[in-house]
Amino acid sequence: MTSNGRQPIVERLLADKPAFHAGGHARWDSLPETLAAIRQSVRPGDVTLETGVGASTVAFADGGANHRAVSPDPAEHRLVRDYCQRIGVEDSNITFIVGLSDEILPTLLGGDRTLDVAFIDGAHSFPYPAVDWYYITRALKPGGKLLMDDITIPAVTDVFRHMTIEPNWRLDGVLDERAAAFTLLAPPAPEEWTDQGYNKGYPDFAFAALPVRLRLSATHRVKQLARSVRAAAGA
Repeated sequence: MTSNGRQPIVERLLADKPAFHAGGHARWDSLPETLAAIRQSVRPGDVTLETGVGASTVAFADGGANHRAVSPDPAEHRLVRDYCQRIGVEDSNITFIVGLSDEILPTLLGGDRTLDVAFIDGAHSFPYPAVDWYYITRALKPGGKLLMDDITIPAVTDVFRHMTIEPNWRLDGVLDERAAAFTLLAPPAPEEWTDQGYNKGYPDFAFAALPVRLRLSATHRVKQLARSVRAAAGA
């Protein structure tokens, strides 16, 4: 039990199995390690945000966060708030925002780094995960935590791969074999695309049929060799 006599929130969610989605008929929630990581990351008064709504929202509320949750279905919002009130989790600091994240986040977050913890688990079709990541990471404080669910979905995998390569992020762990937790070590500095680790595979000719790919690759190597020879000759 917690100090106020309530069952720890992740245990309670696992026991109750509340259904917040599809009008209360489906559970599309994060798995236990992810919920525990959210709860452990949040301190009372933290400014937090998530795209998507569900058991994760309850975990944020239980931590005492000033939390905003963005999703397009107000029925989900009512179900989460009703559940919080039923089990004694303070819900007054939850702000539910109805809408799609690509429309809401640009005006909601602005350019100030105010977020302590964020969770990306909204729309999973391309390019929503990358759009969510773009705006959220520009509002995250240095030292802030960013968690992402469903990194096995290709639209999310690309964001995950980028973060694992860039030096301003630290991967804290992979959770439930499908989610990831990161810490922002420092805001990314403006840089040329050629300086990004994600682009070190340039040029990528995978779009072309094999014969064309081989020709393009060979032409690129010849050009590189010619540039090297000219540079050596001018040295």
